[in-house]
Amino acid sequence: MRMGQAWYSDVFPVADIFISYASEDRERAGRLAQAFGAMGWSVWWDRRIIVGQAFDRAIEREIEAAKSVVVLWSKASIGSEWVRNEAAAGAGRGVLVPATLDPVQLPLEFRSKQTADLTDWNGDPSHGGFQAVCEGITALIGGQPTPPARVRAESPPRNNRRFIGVGVAILAVLVGLGIYRLGPSRPVEGGEIADRATGTYLGNISADSKGSSRSDVFVTVTKVNRTRVRVSSDNARIGTFEVELNRIGDNLFNAGGDSTFIAYTTKTPPEVVLSARGEVSYGGTKQKK
Repeated sequence: MRMGQAWYSDVFPVADIFISYASEDRERAGRLAQAFGAMGWSVWWDRRIIVGQAFDRAIEREIEAAKSVVVLWSKASIGSEWVRNEAAAGAGRGVLVPATLDPVQLPLEFRSKQTADLTDWNGDPSHGGFQAVCEGITALIGGQPTPPARVRAESPPRNNRRFIGVGVAILAVLVGLGIYRLGPSRPVEGGEIADRATGTYLGNISADSKGSSRSDVFVTVTKVNRTRVRVSSDNARIGTFEVELNRIGDNLFNAGGDSTFIAYTTKTPPEVVLSARGEVSYGGTKQKK
């Protein structure tokens, strides 16, 4: 029996995104799944199949319920019957969001669908192809990516997989779209840019490409010069890196390099969210001296 979304959503959590891909592209699919998670969306891909579940039934159930189906076309997937069937299922429900990982000719029945180009995507949330995929998903599921939750200093949330990286991804996308314009770094009220971000923060690692979430993680931000700070942590996965800061409204933001950093300096207490090397997502609140 084939189960529709209305019935399924009453019993199981419905994913915002189902990712269809060939096994040869698992690493790239995983990177995309992590990026979607950082945007605040729930993602299902076959690595989440619980031991003991029937493989085909689990996939059928999820693809019929997911709010959108992102199909990754590549040299490997265009010859995969699984991927073609999943693409057809998504197209049949009107929730297909196709993207290419390699410069390939799509199967004939899917060539009329506008397809996002991720062939040179390296994880940057401001990349045009990634933005196109996000726009397609948003058009299907409605609303916008979930904004970052606030962290309470006295009781940091545990295992919150949606909090960290959401602000990082959203602001980076806004910058890429030109909604925010980064001007030259300049002093801000109460001190220079770097001064506003410095301090010790306590929070959580919500996502780690090579590990699990962690609670009660300290991050220290120290001033290098008026616009640059050094970020270090007692957690080896975050490690130490430096970022150049710009002011965006009342927030401080860095989108360059392989690590991303945002300081919400006007919140009480101030908050920091960051993505270390695109592998570890963290968020925390500033501690009193």
